[in-house]
Amino acid sequence: MAQTPALYYCGDGVVDYTPSGAAVIAGQVVLIGTVPMIAPVAIADGVKGTLVANGIWKVPQAAEIITAGDAVYWDENGTPVTGDALSGAATATAASNNLMGLAVATSAAADSYVYVFLTAAKRTATIAGSVTADDITGSDATLAIAGLAAAQGGLVSLTGGVSATSGNAGGASSIVGGVGGATGAGGAASVTGGVSGATSGTGGAASLVGGAAGSAAGNATGGAASVTGGLGKGTSAGGDVAVAGGVAGATGAGGAASLVGGASATGATGAGGACSVAGGASGSTNGAGGACNVAGGAGTGTGVGGNTTIAGGAAAGSGDGGAVIVTTGTSGSGVAGNIHLRAKTLGYQDSTPETATDTDSLTDAQMLAGIVVCTPTAAATYTVRTGAQIEAALGGTLADGDSFDLTFINLGGAGDIITLAVAAGVTFVGSVLIDDAGADVTSSGTFRFVRGASETFVAYRVG
Repeated sequence: MAQTPALYYCGDGVVDYTPSGAAVIAGQVVLIGTVPMIAPVAIADGVKGTLVANGIWKVPQAAEIITAGDAVYWDENGTPVTGDALSGAATATAASNNLMGLAVATSAAADSYVYVFLTAAKRTATIAGSVTADDITGSDATLAIAGLAAAQGGLVSLTGGVSATSGNAGGASSIVGGVGGATGAGGAASVTGGVSGATSGTGGAASLVGGAAGSAAGNATGGAASVTGGLGKGTSAGGDVAVAGGVAGATGAGGAASLVGGASATGATGAGGACSVAGGASGSTNGAGGACNVAGGAGTGTGVGGNTTIAGGAAAGSGDGGAVIVTTGTSGSGVAGNIHLRAKTLGYQDSTPETATDTDSLTDAQMLAGIVVCTPTAAATYTVRTGAQIEAALGGTLADGDSFDLTFINLGGAGDIITLAVAAGVTFVGSVLIDDAGADVTSSGTFRFVRGASETFVAYRVG
């Protein structure tokens, strides 16, 4: 198969050009598409002449410094140092101007001309293949990097560089909003999932994920993923961090917002990751720590407000369910924080009382029921669980000072008095007798079991 040969037309970067509507003077810059060329001699209107796209030319410049080696652009509406305003000038500013060539010598802002080595390179919005560069800077109000539009939309990836030196970190990858003007706000930085198709597709997910550990040894920690509000200055507050579910459609529910600790690996014995929501610590003298609020959404019209649920993790198999621990803030020399339950009704679930009859050792279920209804047929002695047994039954991570209440209601007849007997690791403060239902005094007793040390409890008679 023979190739069709190319035919020599002309050389030295010279192209034919016929002006239409106005003559061209010698040295005039003429745009062919987006490529600036120069007429070496005058060309009459409607007469074919020539333009050149190479060589070194003295080009009228705008009042600015243009450094040798920098790209030079032609601004059709630029104002030259010497010449008519808005008649066109060379500039180092890309913006919406047209690439002309390279400066071969540095020019001062007061110079009338800059020496430019012309190039016929065309500025283009599309570059096929890979591009390696030190910096990418937008030339107008928007710098867009978009994936390929195709049957499957093209991926856009922003990845820090791989470290070639052992012990050195990989390169960071940052998305940072622009610096604001003197009184202007800084530019926002957004990561947004793609819009779905026009019919029934789901919007694209937006994920912030710490880097996976790549150690072959198998013991490296995965990278943290952080979302942090901006640093405040002076007396101004730091920036908020908001995690919000998406707004619903006309009849749909709003999107959920979840904060979930990481799952442990399948088949492994490690615990799942903790999930923490904490107010910010104060870094100033006498400053208050930040509040931490968990609130259900407000209803509108006749709609009910959203519930707020705090739940310990469900256990698998015979394991214990996760505890729910509510802890007030500790204090140095002040008073520790309080817990306030502000509700008209405080409801309990799984609070069905246990029962007991005659002398016996109490079970874990009876100890933790909150209420034990007793029907002895004679004087009875109930031996409480040991400190170790109580601690094991409570589960979770106990701290000294943790407590629970247990109330005994005696429905026995005359003389059927109940006596609580101690066990290892448990001591009583106050009477351990619970009179029968026919006595003149109350026939119930409430005890608060307070952990004093590991597997050690003191039961205070409080009612």
